[in-house]
Amino acid sequence: MHYTGPVIRPPHEANSILLEVTVGCTHNGCRFCTFYHDTPYRIAPRNQIVNDLEEAKLNNPNATRIYAVGGDPFTLRTAKLVDMAQLIRQYFPDINIGMYARVDSMYNKSVADLKQLKKEGINDLLIGIESGDDNVLTQMEKGYTSQDIVRECKKLELAGIAYRVIFLGGLAGKGNGERNARNTAAILNQLHPSHMYMTSVAVQPESLLYQDVLAGRFVEASEYERIEETLLLIQQLKNPLVLLGQSVANPVNFIARLPEDYEALVSMLEKTLTQFTQRDENALRTYREGLINI
Repeated sequence: MHYTGPVIRPPHEANSILLEVTVGCTHNGCRFCTFYHDTPYRIAPRNQIVNDLEEAKLNNPNATRIYAVGGDPFTLRTAKLVDMAQLIRQYFPDINIGMYARVDSMYNKSVADLKQLKKEGINDLLIGIESGDDNVLTQMEKGYTSQDIVRECKKLELAGIAYRVIFLGGLAGKGNGERNARNTAAILNQLHPSHMYMTSVAVQPESLLYQDVLAGRFVEASEYERIEETLLLIQQLKNPLVLLGQSVANPVNFIARLPEDYEALVSMLEKTLTQFTQRDENALRTYREGLINI
């Protein structure tokens, strides 16, 4: 199998065949992200994909899931994605195909296009919306607005394509978690993703956000604030949703299905906040670092 640069895949794709379809990210400008800084975007050569499919078929002939590797393979034109899916299904006729998708990768795809992609086996996309707050989206240079998120995800829903989203806690910075939670919930309450990964921003020295921290343009939210933000977001959510708060960057760790697990989850988060009423940042950080990733 051929891989260029970092191979990033979500936890639920752990048993999937990882197939390099694109390399890097078309945007590559989010201020917090360092995944693809040294990996220029390009499309994997067709002969490479064929060779990798032959190898995958040899080693895992009964696979039911392929994950297309790359920062946003869904940015490819509909015709290109259809061709890729049909090529994959020559080797795996009953395969389901997942991938990362940026919000703007859907701009050039109609609902009819999306329905065609669903028919070809492309389903269960992962979208890093990170936030539904326009101030945060602008500051982090995500490249789209909250209303873009709503419009494009509704197209997926009309086409019958399932999708998951990522929420990145702490991204609004110190003192802004409540606003971010409320605005993000307002966006999510208009949509119906199947799952949401809830993680927390970790400022990496190689990131543009780190330079913002050094310059005083961004002040990190405390551990306590991040738990408050998580709790408030969950309290505001109205639609059924599976929450996956399993990241080691999280100050708390949980898996919950809403609305069934709502009371237990809220109680756990409130208990955690009560346990650290003195807002001892060191104690909370020690608590988080001692958590076992579920």
